[in-house]
Order: sequence, then structure tokens, then C-alpha cells
Amino acid sequence: MKSSKIDLLRTTIEEWVRLHQIDAKLIEVKPSGIGDNIHILVVARKGFENWPSYERRSDLFKYLHNHANPDKKLVITLLITMTEEEYDKYDRVETVPRIVFEQI
Repeated sequence: MKSSKIDLLRTTIEEWVRLHQIDAKLIEVKPSGIGDNIHILVVARKGFENWPSYERRSDLFKYLHNHANPDKKLVITLLITMTEEEYDKYDRVETVPRIVFEQI
């Protein structure tokens, strides 16, 4: 994945955030590791509270494909939009180690 594509996606997300008057806390754009597949996370301090999560994801997805994917080769495999409160709850979830009991 070329860094220029990641930069273009990030810039396009920043434009989308400004257009919708969203106060972004975090914008992450990362390659998934498979081809040109991308993972995107947008966390907002303000602007997502009264906007259903499906609608905001759909709006961002369409915006990205219209403005940052002219060759249609980009595949967004994960697109998450969260409020700050949702992110804080998500961030506190800890992974519990798997304990395997062996029969003696």
C-alpha cells in the first residue's frame, strides 16, 4: 500500500469531517496487510451524537469512494465511526487470557 493513498484517504476524511462540522478526536487509516485493503477508524468528540452509526458510516464510505478512489481499486474492509463515549467504552474492554485446563 502506497503512503500516498493513505495520505489521500486521511485528507479526504479530514475534508468530510470539516464538511459535517465534526470535532474529530482520532482519525486512523491503516493498511489491512492484504493488497490495497484499508481499515479506517474515526472517533468524534462532537458531531456523531444524533447521527445513527449506520448512516454516518454509509455517508463516509460513499464520500471516500467518490473523492479518494478514482481507480476503484481501494477496498475498505473495516470502517468504524464512534463517539468519544463509545470509543472510551471500547478502549476499556480488556482481552481475557484464555486458560486451558488439562485433565490429569
